Amino acid sequence: MKAAFNYPNVGRAGQFCKGHYVICQFGYHYLACRPEDKPDDPLLKAPLKEFLVSTTYGEQFLQNLHPWKNEQNIINQLFYYLSRDEYQHETQSISKSIKWIAHELSIGNLLFIPLYE
Repeated sequence: MKAAFNYPNVGRAGQFCKGHYVICQFGYHYLACRPEDKPDDPLLKAPLKEFLVSTTYGEQFLQNLHPWKNEQNIINQLFYYLSRDEYQHETQSISKSIKWIAHELSIGNLLFIPLYE
């Protein structure tokens, strides 16, 4: 995925990963990262707060990511990034992964930061 923003180590695999770029169903770009991995960029917008209300909002957002503009297996990549374990996902379905990621969104362990103007 080509993005106008290029933050160091975003989109990588493994322990050096600092987040992933995602595109919603409307084509807007977001940076998905843990709070400790948020880039130190004064021009970066504030993270979306909608997901702190309920896991339902997070589930709907994740289920409706753009089907072909995102990297392949973006849900798996977000799961690996948050769990810090590339082997834990082997036994989980995508729907269970989405529920778990949405829960992490609701408790603030994952941020979605808008990258569009």
